[in-house]
Amino acid sequence: MLASMLGAALLAVAPAAVQAQTPAAQTAQDGAVYFAGEPEGIGDPNPYYENGVYSIFYLKNEGRHPWWMSQTSDLSTWSKPIEAVKVGEQGSPDVWTGSGSVIADPAGGYRLFYTGHDPNGAPMEVTMVARAASLAGPWVKDPKATFAGKPTYDQRDFRDPFVFWNPQAKAYWMVLASRQKFDAVIALYTSPDLVKWTAAAPLYSERSPLNLEVPDLFSESDDWFIVFSDQREEYRLVRYLTAPKSDGKYEYGRFNGLDGRAFYAGRTAGSGRERLLFGWVAHKELHKDSRDLVWGGDLVAHAIRRAGPGVLAVSLPDAVAGQFSTERAKISLTQTLIGPADQALLAKADITVKPGDRFGVSFDAGKGGKSVLELDTTKGEAAFLYRGQGANAPRVAFPRTADGRYVVDLVIDPKRGLGVLYINRFRALSFRYYGVDKSDLALFADGGFSQLAGSVMVRAARKQGSGGSPP
Repeated sequence: MLASMLGAALLAVAPAAVQAQTPAAQTAQDGAVYFAGEPEGIGDPNPYYENGVYSIFYLKNEGRHPWWMSQTSDLSTWSKPIEAVKVGEQGSPDVWTGSGSVIADPAGGYRLFYTGHDPNGAPMEVTMVARAASLAGPWVKDPKATFAGKPTYDQRDFRDPFVFWNPQAKAYWMVLASRQKFDAVIALYTSPDLVKWTAAAPLYSERSPLNLEVPDLFSESDDWFIVFSDQREEYRLVRYLTAPKSDGKYEYGRFNGLDGRAFYAGRTAGSGRERLLFGWVAHKELHKDSRDLVWGGDLVAHAIRRAGPGVLAVSLPDAVAGQFSTERAKISLTQTLIGPADQALLAKADITVKPGDRFGVSFDAGKGGKSVLELDTTKGEAAFLYRGQGANAPRVAFPRTADGRYVVDLVIDPKRGLGVLYINRFRALSFRYYGVDKSDLALFADGGFSQLAGSVMVRAARKQGSGGSPP
């Protein structure tokens, strides 16, 4: 076991409440459903919740990924992004910055734990700390608090520190993505005061050439859950592990992929009433639908909850559903058209098909071709196939129902060029489709629908001269 003594704390600073943003400080959403404050999207989000406000610290998707931050209380209006932590100079341990977390300091103010990455350094990755009196900063780095994983953990892969108070252990815990020889591990450090950190045995390990990134650990009811992003190509999903106690034994949960491969770097925050899972929906090379997914994308949030012993489920957040208040069309056995996606929409449908049939949504872009969002009830798998292309398509497994009934919610954000499908309030499938605004959408079922009912919802039109955020 390694006892890593961090440097002395900075002078105590008084905690500050999260301050409401004035309209002048809001970012222009321009009709987007999801955060539009970064034209190129974001890198990994690191959310912090306090007093009804989500402060989303994120890696800027440019340069060497400095930390930036925007705040929201409703997922529809966002404060203008501000820089939180700058990258270091060449030769410093944080010449690149990576993911981390923010926590209120009992001594006053806040601590921000983050990854320092120096490609030429030994160690290559370290945990670093910045402090501030308020979430809006200014954030002051504390170089004496920097520490590496050696000898317990790896020098090259030692990143994404997530810090929280563990009431079961009566200590602060830090979990990180790291390695021990040939194993990918969820590393663990403990502290009585956020200053002195002691390495412990990993919470979880498995033989893998790549890593279990951006881990998050929380409890709900009688269970503990680790949510992480699997770096391996064949499992590139946000997945989860579960255990009855915080110290394990952790095992994969039922249908352990929460979303498909387009959604990554998911981390959670929230109150006792609602917890949200924030991640990015990947952009594609050159912003072309025919190309492969790349690192970084648009911020999307799912509601996440315990759905039974050792089981996590994701669903449409109430705050996102609440953006859509006007019914554009009914959905029924005689009306399967969702219509054009020339504006943001939410399609909700209660569907019954013959068990084993395939159903879903077609996207007809005319000369631009036809794409399909399909649910295969034989495989129990949903996929988005751009022009029928199955290679590297986003896919997610879901439980098949005995009676063939499925309740789906489909959010389309043409401004951001993406969509999210929710299946039975249990699993999500996020997908990138820049050409969705030129598509007409319709429901289909290979063997026909036994029952079909629902509605297509859009935003209420903004009255001329009214204030507030764009519709």
